[in-house]
Amino acid sequence: MKQRLVCLCNMVTEKEIRDALAKGARSSSDIQKITRAGTSCGRCLPWIDSIVEEFQASQPTDPQQKINFE
Repeated sequence: MKQRLVCLCNMVTEKEIRDALAKGARSSSDIQKITRAGTSCGRCLPWIDSIVEEFQASQPTDPQQKINFE
């Protein structure tokens, strides 16, 4: 299986980003801190954002989570 490079500047693959999310990263900022992806030229940031959004959408929601009605 080929690994797709998301961040060419820092040689970060999509698998590395997904692994970071599985280990607890919750935002693109977290991904940048953990993997350095998106910290050079920034062209990959939209792709990183979409990977993070896709991951978050696939996670089960907590039925005990409080809703902010403000």
